[in-house]
Amino acid sequence: MRHMISEPQTFKIQSNQKKPESRVVGFLTSRLFRIIISAGFLLYMFCKFDLGVIASNMVSANLDYFVYAVLIFIASGVLGALQWNIILGFHDINLKFSGTVSRYFMGLFFNFILPGFVGGDVIRIYKTAVVSGRATRAFSSTLADRVFGLLVLVIFCFVAFVFMPIGPAYRALPAAIIMFFSLVGFLCIFVFKPAGRFIHRFFGRFIPHGIVEKLRAIYMEMHELIRSPFTLLSVIVLSFFIQFLRIAVHYLCGIAIGIELGFSYFALFVPLMAIIASLPISIGGFGVREAFAVVLFSTVGIEEEIILSYAFLATFSAFIGSIPGGIAFALSAGETRKFE
Repeated sequence: MRHMISEPQTFKIQSNQKKPESRVVGFLTSRLFRIIISAGFLLYMFCKFDLGVIASNMVSANLDYFVYAVLIFIASGVLGALQWNIILGFHDINLKFSGTVSRYFMGLFFNFILPGFVGGDVIRIYKTAVVSGRATRAFSSTLADRVFGLLVLVIFCFVAFVFMPIGPAYRALPAAIIMFFSLVGFLCIFVFKPAGRFIHRFFGRFIPHGIVEKLRAIYMEMHELIRSPFTLLSVIVLSFFIQFLRIAVHYLCGIAIGIELGFSYFALFVPLMAIIASLPISIGGFGVREAFAVVLFSTVGIEEEIILSYAFLATFSAFIGSIPGGIAFALSAGETRKFE
């Protein structure tokens, strides 16, 4: 009898023990890891570069250009909300435009707080699902909004090369090519159902059935959107205006600091910075984005302290422009939940 009792107890203890691989994966996906990455990059930059010079550059920046940058970021947010509203409407989520704007700016605000530079997407998906009761459609709409934005950013990279003199900046071309074809390939999965079926057959056996069904629903929503010419064209055209304004924010902050480079250089470098910052390895992309800016802009002869001054100023201008989203989030605490 003693043996019969002790055996299941031993099994229970073993089943609760985490494998070393699980502990490693858990750490790499934890908030602590992202804090360490952001803090590590910032500490490295502050130790290597003159923090006093960086602070002085930011304080003495041209205030007019900084204000223009904040206003343009806000304008890009309103256009971004319009684009997202079109996608939501296509998926039968009909919100007032003011509601879409507030949720979009919530996402922008939390991009600076949550992991990666897409953490705010989780907030706007949740807040949209709360009032619509359609979590899957909210997710697919936000995914489409994000993917098209990234695709247009990479297209800006290629267009920038047409107007750019040959020089060290061409080192960024391979990264732009890889990102472009990766995003195009991702979209092709949703355009061509045979590609989607192949992905399902290959990965479906490793994923729980419930998750597979959720992914299937998301896939069908994305497929319908991409196969709708009018909606797709509207989204892409708006996305070009939005991303142009986002690049213009960086361009104006560069001018405010004293960087004398053509707009084409920012059109090349800023998209790459944004894509790197979107990786979920840091808090709001902070530290990673600025370090990558140094790598890119130093190839065209800009002093590293100047680059960091501009990069921090651009991040600060976007944060100021997103504060209405934080206020909207605080005021939305009483929303009624409509989904399971």
